Amino acid sequence: MEILPKTVRIHSSGPLRGSILPPSSKYHTLRYILAAFLAPGVSTIHYPAISDDTSILLQACAQLGAGVKIENQSDGRQLLSIRGTGGILRALPNARIDVGNAGAVLRLLLGICTVSPEDITFTTPYPQSLGRRPNADLLQVLAQLGATVESQTGEGTLPIKIRGGQLHGGKVRISGKKSSQYISALLFLAPLLKEGLEIEIVDKLTSASFLDLTIQILEEAGISVLTEERYRHYVVAGMQQYQPREYVIPGDYPSAAALLAAVAVAKGEITLANLQQGDTNGEANLAVFSEMGVQITRTENTITARSYEPIHGIVIDGNQTIDSVPVISATTCFANSPSRIYNVANLRLKESDRINDLATELNKAHCHVIPSADSIEMHPDGLNGIEGGVELDAHADHRLIEAFVVVGLGSKRPVTVVDAFHIAKSYPRFFDDLIDLGAKIERVY
Repeated sequence: MEILPKTVRIHSSGPLRGSILPPSSKYHTLRYILAAFLAPGVSTIHYPAISDDTSILLQACAQLGAGVKIENQSDGRQLLSIRGTGGILRALPNARIDVGNAGAVLRLLLGICTVSPEDITFTTPYPQSLGRRPNADLLQVLAQLGATVESQTGEGTLPIKIRGGQLHGGKVRISGKKSSQYISALLFLAPLLKEGLEIEIVDKLTSASFLDLTIQILEEAGISVLTEERYRHYVVAGMQQYQPREYVIPGDYPSAAALLAAVAVAKGEITLANLQQGDTNGEANLAVFSEMGVQITRTENTITARSYEPIHGIVIDGNQTIDSVPVISATTCFANSPSRIYNVANLRLKESDRINDLATELNKAHCHVIPSADSIEMHPDGLNGIEGGVELDAHADHRLIEAFVVVGLGSKRPVTVVDAFHIAKSYPRFFDDLIDLGAKIERVY
């Protein structure tokens, strides 16, 4: 992977034109890797996401007994082969797994690592980011199933030590309010337990589309999941065997949303390929940008986005587009009317506080952003526009980097983003792709 700049400076740009193949979906990649890791034999994954999260999970799988082989293809993309464990983990005694800044990797591994007879300690070098994110709801359920769990705080923050031993299945109740990743973790674990699991979600479920994705991938891997009530009650029979499969990763909609935001602000016409039809999160993203006034047309898995007129303010429930809320918010700073994005309280528990940190930094650029407990409002000044001319701190958060780049594309004066290398978490080619489209981005190493 190329060395990414520590700082970037974004100049007013436009119009943008060209065709881009967005990165492969991180969300599909992580789940397919886990399915392959838990199956016997060899599974192959075409076009995995090339990102920090992928590298972190593959390293963890190797530590836990999987064989991992990566081949570079002639088109620059990759083929990943994984010789799985069949659900029998082979961690070394007192193993330590560094999960970087990857919350999904942490939560999903916490679940399946309860079948390990050895102590496994999860750590992070990002104490103010992943290190502050809570896991208590998941850890309490894992302890109820017979795992030994140790965390230094009542919120279940890292470092976390976990060991399986005498696990059992049965019925569990868990909150889905803070993260759907807790439920995904239990669903991946359930087939490995003799009794399986009956999972009841006791309150509202945030980021529900990612739970749908987990179930889809489990079923592709040969695991039967019974949905008694969607987003509320699931039953997974025990002693099911993950099957080795061949998987193909589609494009990543949140990354595509950052490009849609760029063309909405800078204007122009772009084409984005390999965006799977029928994806819940993806269709919700496209609907939001269409409502703003971006003209979007689709031909099978390719979309074309055109933006030449002023964009409109919106009022939306952000739950279905949760990872795109930062770039959507940045885009609406250039709208001709106010916007409000609500039902996004769990944004405070991401790599950064994506409500307060986003609002604080955008206001430095002279956007008018008002945060609240579970929403964020944008009140653009249509007459004066956005001044820019400031340095913005992305708080080690790839989604904030994308948002601040979008603001820079439309500001009067350049916007500088520090710690820009954290874009590698999901979209290492983000700056290159925008430059190819005509954006004026200066790398400062």
